[in-house]
Amino acid sequence: MDESGLTKAVADALGAQRTAALAELTDRVTALRRMSEDAGTTDVLLTPLTGRAAEKWERLARREAEDWVYIRSDDGATVLAVDQASEAGARDPAAAVIYPELHTRLVSWWLVHAWRSADLLVDTLDSLTRWRITSGAVTARALIEEAGALVDEQNAIAEAWRTGKAAAKDALKRPALVRETLTPVLLKAGFGSRMNGSNQKLQATNVLTLVKKVTKATGDDSFPKWYDLLSDAAHPAFGARIALATPPLVHTSGAVTVRSYARSPMSLSDEESVQVLEATVAFAVADSLISAGTLVLNVLDDGLAIVDDFGLTTSAATLTRRIYWRAFHPTRGSRACPCGRGKWSTCGHRWGSKIPTPRSR
Repeated sequence: MDESGLTKAVADALGAQRTAALAELTDRVTALRRMSEDAGTTDVLLTPLTGRAAEKWERLARREAEDWVYIRSDDGATVLAVDQASEAGARDPAAAVIYPELHTRLVSWWLVHAWRSADLLVDTLDSLTRWRITSGAVTARALIEEAGALVDEQNAIAEAWRTGKAAAKDALKRPALVRETLTPVLLKAGFGSRMNGSNQKLQATNVLTLVKKVTKATGDDSFPKWYDLLSDAAHPAFGARIALATPPLVHTSGAVTVRSYARSPMSLSDEESVQVLEATVAFAVADSLISAGTLVLNVLDDGLAIVDDFGLTTSAATLTRRIYWRAFHPTRGSRACPCGRGKWSTCGHRWGSKIPTPRSR
């Protein structure tokens, strides 16, 4: 086994450059799993109440003597309420209603993507290690889709938060603006689907559009070709038939074409040399894994920076008594920032400052 976990035969088949890239990817996936594997969280979804629903809430709140904070729409017809506010939250109802809800949903959005990405990365790496090209094609294809969805959603979240963070100070209007910009993005990210009967306003982005987004994000126009081949290999079609085959070997006369099939990498040898035969589908699995996997890990880094910036700028965790992952409290001065990206004074978790800059993808 080499550092990437590949057997010598598989490493020889994939070549030194791919093997080195897979080893680097393996290290990064290990770090992601170490950080997120045992994490758990809870998110909050608030439902605007009107008419009888609002009246019922008020009656129940009085009868049960529960601690609620709430805000009303300008016309007084709609109530948005949340329980378990902290003392700080009780003093700032609009912030307590809006910011913890959005932050907990941002945290769960990130964690779900992190877990899904880690599973797909690990499974695809494992399939390559054992030369299970059929299953590798399925998970590599899914990883491209995951990369596209992550890029799409993270960009939308970043843009919404950029608008919200720039909002002028106002105890009521600023929280309302932040919720107005982020809520539609989080609703689509959390509930978007293309199943029959799904909400037409929350349709998930088409997978081919996601492939285009990955291509644009990376500048690598190989993604549509990889996706086509992996899709064919993921189904009982031509790509699946050649997943464990050599390229066609054509007689110089053109009269005869031969393919060889085996459950392991294949090569041609004579007394002087060994020529590893190109494994077309395996190469697509490895190359798309390296490119899509690197993109996913970079975007996850960027996404977590946005999630933490939102939480620390809004002080969301200080406004609720709920416990959830990444519930950091702001600090001050030259102390290390809870986000782990430098000193508090330089991390920019302040209203009106820029959102975290994405890393190079």
